[in-house]
Amino acid sequence: MRTPSKYLLLAIAVAASLLTAPAANAADETVTATTNLQPRSGPFFRESSVASNLTVRAEVNTPVSSPKVNPMKNVKVTFPAGMSFRPNNARTPVCTDAKLSTTSNLADPEGVLNSCRNSVVGTGTATIIIAKINNNPGTVVSDPILIVFNNGRTGQGQPRLKIYGYSKYTNVGILMSGTLRGRVLDIAVPVLSNDSAVRVFELNLPGGALNRPDIGVVTRGRDANYVQARCAASPLRTNAVFELGERTYPGGTPTTPTTTVNSPETTQNCNGQAGRARLALPRVNAPGSVRSGRVARFRVTVRNNGTATARNLVVRTNRGGKRRAGSLAPGASRTVVVQTRLRGQRNRRVAVRIIARAGNIQAAATRRVRIR
Repeated sequence: MRTPSKYLLLAIAVAASLLTAPAANAADETVTATTNLQPRSGPFFRESSVASNLTVRAEVNTPVSSPKVNPMKNVKVTFPAGMSFRPNNARTPVCTDAKLSTTSNLADPEGVLNSCRNSVVGTGTATIIIAKINNNPGTVVSDPILIVFNNGRTGQGQPRLKIYGYSKYTNVGILMSGTLRGRVLDIAVPVLSNDSAVRVFELNLPGGALNRPDIGVVTRGRDANYVQARCAASPLRTNAVFELGERTYPGGTPTTPTTTVNSPETTQNCNGQAGRARLALPRVNAPGSVRSGRVARFRVTVRNNGTATARNLVVRTNRGGKRRAGSLAPGASRTVVVQTRLRGQRNRRVAVRIIARAGNIQAAATRRVRIR
């Protein structure tokens, strides 16, 4: 007996969808959304963010009694506290609409990748359901790939994504959009062809190797620092809101009311280490000369290059004068002015040592000032 072609299976599935049209809005959908964060090297810290690997997974299912899955329209995933995207346009140039949009040939995955090859910040996979019939192995298509491109930032500075999906089985590509607003990643899913629905998608950022030479796609995320995360408290918590509903193809006009379903909260244990402050003086501006007995002003920039907050920071000189500078978070800088009275022989230079100290952590620099 000859094996039916994929096109025959597709036709059968679409026909089945017409026969079961009254069940278009599935009941009792169950949705899940999970995230998994892992530091790319070393540990998580409580205060300092580190480059991390992120996996986001979203899934819709229905009970056997309601086999027709309601299509995803939108997913809003609330990420764990302390996680962020940091687009670096120098590392991954913005994939603009002029390079890739819904008017591009989305059935050409190699061409899509080449249009924004240097902008890849993630990869992934998906499973779609032909005719939205969820509990039938013959309707499950598991070959779709996902490529995530840097789409820059909104006018409010929020990171944006373009998410390209392609299935060789159906020879159809789609373009999704995503925006990270605070801790919420808002992903809009377009209407699919062949009366299909997304059952599950998984995104990996910055994205491991995606090797599909059969469709001309060999790529991986190009910015190891795209995802930054810390573990201020365990566990890390993830929530999501799914919007489901039927739409016309290809226009996307709603034909049923939108169903909103909240996912159960999922958690991930983490161990954030306390870390340690590390001070540096990247800039110290000193006067070239000063009259003996007069006050010299030193403009000192202190930076915390460590992984914990520097507390009770004080900047002083070895010739008197000090300035309290409060607390300095990891990665932060502060500039203070320290004044000290200098005395010495005319035309001689005096060495002034500037010290920044927080507890037992310090950094120092020396400047020579001519007495006139």
